Amino acid sequence: ERSVGQGLFREDLFYRLSTIILRLPPLRDRGDDVALLTRHFVEEFSRRFGLHTRVGDDAMALLRLHDWPGNVRELFHAIERAMVVCEGEEILPEHLPHSLRAGSAPASLPEADGTLPSLAEVERVHMERVLRSVAGHRGKAARILGISERNLYRKLKEFKLS
Repeated sequence: ERSVGQGLFREDLFYRLSTIILRLPPLRDRGDDVALLTRHFVEEFSRRFGLHTRVGDDAMALLRLHDWPGNVRELFHAIERAMVVCEGEEILPEHLPHSLRAGSAPASLPEADGTLPSLAEVERVHMERVLRSVAGHRGKAARILGISERNLYRKLKEFKLS
């Protein structure tokens, strides 16, 4: 409708195509659909590639947290990429695109008293999650976080996580 109003789309064609209009909320607002679609895509790619792959809990948590600006197409490509780089039978956070891993710490979650956490607190919580997802392997954690191992060690010491 906006494009018709701006003269960018033919009005007659718009009315021919708009017999039934479906309005779907964006994928980011449908966490259950993210999980359902993810499992579907993994099954499809497993059949296509002759694999027996599943999505790990930590990877699924990251997928559900992502905003999905590219909606279902972005999810499809993220799963396809994960299937290609995954060497085992379980997709882990490290197999997901960096854009998903980098934005995985929800910066706007309020504390119990309604205040927002500090940047340092969000960073600490995210580091803990990543370390748990890789069973404490610091080299893998540094790669997922997009920092050097030396910087990771410094941060671990700073946050008293070592």
